Amino acid sequence: IEKYSRVQGDYARIMWSPSTLIPPIFMTTENGLCSEWNDAMQKLSGIKREEAVNKMLLGEVFTSNDSCCRLQDHDTLTKLRIALNAVSSGQDNIEKLLFGFYHRDGSLIEALLSANKRTDIEGKVTGVLCFLQVPSPELQYALQVQRISEQAVACAVNKM
Repeated sequence: IEKYSRVQGDYARIMWSPSTLIPPIFMTTENGLCSEWNDAMQKLSGIKREEAVNKMLLGEVFTSNDSCCRLQDHDTLTKLRIALNAVSSGQDNIEKLLFGFYHRDGSLIEALLSANKRTDIEGKVTGVLCFLQVPSPELQYALQVQRISEQAVACAVNKM
């Protein structure tokens, strides 16, 4: 029990550290409820922990409307749903899924999502641990140029 208490204490210190070294982190239960929303995630999104925890991550926290943390578009919600469902069903972890959402102030945040399954002692999936990497302004610009290029190619192909 002492070892478990130490691990729990370490976990809490990491999750709630104000250090800029700790990335934005959120977690879900196996039922899709948001079970954690750390300090860095609060700063990145403008959404307070108490507004996110115990709500459905997809649909109540990350939404396609303005109610909480609005995603860039409905396709982003679909991609996120597929990725998190895959991880929670025991498939491989997701590395660097690009998705965009809006900060409460209206600014677009583009981030790379990594999602890892959480398991209990028997190996049963109990939820998903997600953390975000927010690219530097230079990389964000390069990603924007890439997206515009992809849209131009798609338009050109559709005109053929």
